[in-house]
Amino acid sequence: MKQSLLFFLKYYLFWIAFFLFFKVFFLLYNYSIIANLSSSDIVGIFTHGWIMDLSAAGYLSVLAGLIIAVGFSFFPAIARFIIKYYTLLVLIVVVIMGLGDAGLFIDWGSRLNNQIILYLQNPGGMYAAMSMAQLIALLFCWIGLTWGWFWMYKKVVDTKPANTSSKKWISMVVVLFLTAALILPIRGGVNTSPLNHSHVYFSENLQANQSAYNYFWNFFYSITKSGSEKKVLNYMPSDEAKRIVENSHNIYENYPIYIQSNKQKPVNVIFILLESFSNKTIAQAGGLPDATPRLNELCNEGIFFTNIYATGNRSDKGICALIGAYPAVINGETVLAFPDKMNKLYYFPQQFKKHGYNMSFYYGGDVNFYNLKSTLLQAGFLSIISNADFPNKIASLQKWGVPDEFLYARMFEELQHKKQPFFSMVYTISSHEPFDVPYQKINGTDDRSKYLNSIAYSDSCLGVFIDRLKSTKIWENSLVVISSDHSTLLPEHTSIENPITYRIPLLFTGGAIDTSFICQHIAMQNDIGPTLIQQMGWKNKRPKFSKNIFSCKQYAFYCRETGWGFISPSLSFFQNIESKKTTIFNPQENQLTDSVFTFAKAYIQYLHDDFNKN
Repeated sequence: MKQSLLFFLKYYLFWIAFFLFFKVFFLLYNYSIIANLSSSDIVGIFTHGWIMDLSAAGYLSVLAGLIIAVGFSFFPAIARFIIKYYTLLVLIVVVIMGLGDAGLFIDWGSRLNNQIILYLQNPGGMYAAMSMAQLIALLFCWIGLTWGWFWMYKKVVDTKPANTSSKKWISMVVVLFLTAALILPIRGGVNTSPLNHSHVYFSENLQANQSAYNYFWNFFYSITKSGSEKKVLNYMPSDEAKRIVENSHNIYENYPIYIQSNKQKPVNVIFILLESFSNKTIAQAGGLPDATPRLNELCNEGIFFTNIYATGNRSDKGICALIGAYPAVINGETVLAFPDKMNKLYYFPQQFKKHGYNMSFYYGGDVNFYNLKSTLLQAGFLSIISNADFPNKIASLQKWGVPDEFLYARMFEELQHKKQPFFSMVYTISSHEPFDVPYQKINGTDDRSKYLNSIAYSDSCLGVFIDRLKSTKIWENSLVVISSDHSTLLPEHTSIENPITYRIPLLFTGGAIDTSFICQHIAMQNDIGPTLIQQMGWKNKRPKFSKNIFSCKQYAFYCRETGWGFISPSLSFFQNIESKKTTIFNPQENQLTDSVFTFAKAYIQYLHDDFNKN
């Protein structure tokens, strides 16, 4: 009995030690993120996060406990063999999960969760996001840490054959009891509510709270809670939320039109979607002064919108909001993961197709990633050019695909021969991690330097493309729209909950725009399409979650796994649905905020009600 009991206890402690190691590894790997944490926050990461570590270790010990209880009493050698290779198999999985958790945190702003499943459906995209050095380092770390911890298991846990004494029945009962008792650490104690993220929240600093998570627990928690049903928001009765949102807009409001259309010659539209561009890099938006010199120039040649917000922080969310006019939701999933939901979206490019426009789309990467191809086809694009349409020597210059200069060159040459009017969209990839652009302006191997260098390259390619357009007759009768799929935490790290993290550029320029000014209206990605349709002078029903950017009603929303954010002229906040904490970002004195809160809660509830039902 002593051997069985000791084996069980050592096995459980083995997994606690394993998760403690990966917590330290996570902090060291992401040192740049947590460097500004106070000493009390650092300590709190361990003293408050241990409860999740105990829970995760409990989950991994249940099966072993059952095998120890029964197997050590009747067939000890076979039981030890099964546990040994069960442990090896689990180590192979949880080590790569731990490495991925640490590596993705800076880009995702969150711990490992069910979002990774969407990316694993296209391994090529995951591969493209990493440099060869990173891949090699990942492989060596995976093998080395797996071997090291398996060696530790054999040396510390599996040290002696189990003793098959006459007390084997007592041994079985005791170990079974201890295995059943794992329910206590698994559910976080004897409290009424089971373990959740709120149990480890201890700081006003989001990164400190996130660092306290156990990545294994967090991942499987997100799996068990995946699906639209996990994000049912109940701020008010559903019909009241719907009524507040639908009655919030003045249907008689008139909006200005700045596009100078020629009735005999409809305006062409060239839509440029930049990968991972943030307002933090644009001078006119209060960003770095010299990061994007060409874009800075262009901002003075049309209408530049300084307060446009991405509704999420990944490309699939940006595409869904921009092309499909459907905001991101709190779930890790987007509408693009559900074909039935995709069929019901408002695809604003379809309006151009209905008006006889020649439709084309250019993308430097794999058009199958994020369900992009099916989205584009439903949006009305007849011609889709991707990395597969370029020679391999060009398509392989960057891991993600075709560098911007070649993508723009292909688009420019084909625009010269396209039947007009045309709606042509280009989605760049060069500023996507791992930022391996064929260009060197900013030296440095840290993430900030590599990102700024990729931005500088993308900006220069954009400038060349615009210069070439200006030299043709196409420019005179074209509207050029420039925006981004999402923003980034880089180059100056901001909290993933802060609205600043979600600000993206939007510029209307081209020969069809005869004015130049800065518009500070607050709006979001899913407002862009309907506004563009209105600027063309066409009448069309407004999507229920969108508005016109020039509307007097100014607001924007953004969502992530932990909650949702709201921005308005009088109030901006983030509502964390896990910790139940509301963070206010711009409190204004003498402002009536109750009605603003009510509208924000009504909108976000109505959105999630719609996502769940449709």
